[in-house]
Amino acid sequence: MNRGRLLIGVVLVALGVLFLLDQNDVLDAGSLIADWWPIVFVLAGLLYVSFSPRHIVVPALLIIVGLALLARTLDYVPEWLETVFWPVVLVAVGLWVLLGSGFGSSTVQRADRVNSLVAFFGRNIVNESQQFGGGSVFAVFGGTEVDLRRARPVPEGAAMDVVVAFGGVDIIVPEGWRVEVKGIPLFGGWSNKTRRELVEDTAPLLSVEALVAFGGLDIAHKPD
Repeated sequence: MNRGRLLIGVVLVALGVLFLLDQNDVLDAGSLIADWWPIVFVLAGLLYVSFSPRHIVVPALLIIVGLALLARTLDYVPEWLETVFWPVVLVAVGLWVLLGSGFGSSTVQRADRVNSLVAFFGRNIVNESQQFGGGSVFAVFGGTEVDLRRARPVPEGAAMDVVVAFGGVDIIVPEGWRVEVKGIPLFGGWSNKTRRELVEDTAPLLSVEALVAFGGLDIAHKPD
């Protein structure tokens, strides 16, 4: 089953049960949701790890954020920690941006795989491999553009894993490529703007597995 459908289905069933119990005066659904809504982040992280255990960084961040928010909504966070937590986070983010050497970087690659992790900055990648096999793209509070117009996938097709959290990823492909996208949308989503109606079944294939949380993934053509 598609992971996005599974997560959304579980959340909808849980909400339906809560509202049913609320209507029959068994519990207060509004109060329960207000306390436990961060569990959605934890479920998304666990679900992604269960299907793709080799990618742990961003799912782990989702789980940590979900547990931290859950501790706060359940009043398990000491008052002194609340007063210093967010200022410390802002200072850490500011230092990361000031000291990050990759801020706004642009690279041309001939490697057969793209592997990129950005946080709090942006990156443009142009890949020219003639045996392109795919890779992994992670964007956390930042953005990445992957230009594949000069690349050619391996005969069996290229596969990419894309994780977006509070950011955006753009993938540019040549006209004539087949593009298949599946994954988990968590308060975010993706769009496949390629001209799929003009593509044959034997065309070069790019398959994308995506986890998009509070962000967006766009796959499209772009004139040279």
